[in-house]
Amino acid sequence: MPTRRTFRGGAVLAVLATVNFMAIINISIVNVALPAMQTALGTDLAGLQWVINAFAICLSALTLTGGALGDRYGRKRIFLLGVALFIAGSVACGLADGLATLIVGRVVQGLGAAMLIPGSLSILAQTFTDPAERARRIGVWAAVSAVGLAAGPVIGGVLIDAYGWPAIFWVGVPIGVLGFVGVVLVVPESSDPAHTSLDPVGQLLGVAALAALSYGLIRLGETGLSDPLTSGTLAVSILLLVVFVIVEWRSPAPMLPVRMFADRHFMVMNAASAALGFAPYAIYAFLSLFMQQVQDLSATEAGLAFLPMAAATGVVAPYAGRLTGRYGPKPALIAGYAMSTVGVSALVFLDADTPYWIAGPMYLLIGLGIGLSMTPTTTAAVTAVPRERSGIAAATVNTTRQTGMALGVAMLGAIVAAADDFQTGLHAAALVAGVVSLLALVLILATASPRPTG
Repeated sequence: MPTRRTFRGGAVLAVLATVNFMAIINISIVNVALPAMQTALGTDLAGLQWVINAFAICLSALTLTGGALGDRYGRKRIFLLGVALFIAGSVACGLADGLATLIVGRVVQGLGAAMLIPGSLSILAQTFTDPAERARRIGVWAAVSAVGLAAGPVIGGVLIDAYGWPAIFWVGVPIGVLGFVGVVLVVPESSDPAHTSLDPVGQLLGVAALAALSYGLIRLGETGLSDPLTSGTLAVSILLLVVFVIVEWRSPAPMLPVRMFADRHFMVMNAASAALGFAPYAIYAFLSLFMQQVQDLSATEAGLAFLPMAAATGVVAPYAGRLTGRYGPKPALIAGYAMSTVGVSALVFLDADTPYWIAGPMYLLIGLGIGLSMTPTTTAAVTAVPRERSGIAAATVNTTRQTGMALGVAMLGAIVAAADDFQTGLHAAALVAGVVSLLALVLILATASPRPTG
């Protein structure tokens, strides 16, 4: 007979998975809405890049701090703050009547996501102390996230065609409110302030460097490197990155554990994680624009066209974990990055008249590549460091992936914007993304599997 503790554990899992579903579906649903936003708001490609990157920069730069805030001030308290911010950001996006308001809303969403995504995993780890039970619960949490990723484009396409693009933000509000109430009622509070430290200087430098680099890269596609503001911003971003690394290296409690990058395996896995964000993750947005603006698909049709990609990621990801547990991370890594490289590079053959029976397998390969790569990339990075640093290692891999996506959206968008037409720009962007993915594959092939450290 199920015990009271079992019921409580199930309730905790249910509310955390619900809130995480809200955050994950937001990531994939926005891509399908980009063409409608562009038309309604009268913006250009650079504006759309900021709609994506305003969220991605906050998430990538603040995730590590979000986890540390929960550890210090209370995981439930910071999680609830994250949910409230995400709901507020969603309302702001839904009400936005201009690009500036929409970007502000996306920033607020990103701030909330940086608190609630690491917070949900931290709460699960505190709630389920038995390793086997914890693994099962996290597996369910990951499966719900995969469903959200797969469902986002389809749900978004239907909502956009029926009610307009603001509907994609309103749909998350009731889910967030339901999750907020559930967290208040069933999630216990926990904290660990004695083993937590914050790094405000490193945090500010990290956000400033990423924002400056994204701004410079986005302007690069419009103005070229000869523009003083563009070249100056890029130079400032590089300087900020150098200062950030120096500050983090010297800090006794850095936001980003740069000293861990001295380990070759850890460095390679984070480089591979950044490439995963740069190539298959970032190209997603430009594919949505291509489908709707070049191939004349509706938002619903574009969402359905993405379904094999997202579904493949969700279905394959759990099996990648099993393969990694049995054979180590390298076989899955090689297969995953090889598929991503081939799938992304094959996009150079897309044109306005490409039938889906040709395009579909490309999307499927990309989805399979992502699904096979995510878990073993994290596992290999965690294996390369001492066990007591496994949490920060996993969070760092996630951060580098989100950072790679933010930079990919900026750089690939600059390539698309500089081209004579969108199709030519997509082909050039796909080629660059394919090369980046290939470089990651070469690094993986040249690096032996890490031996577990104590």
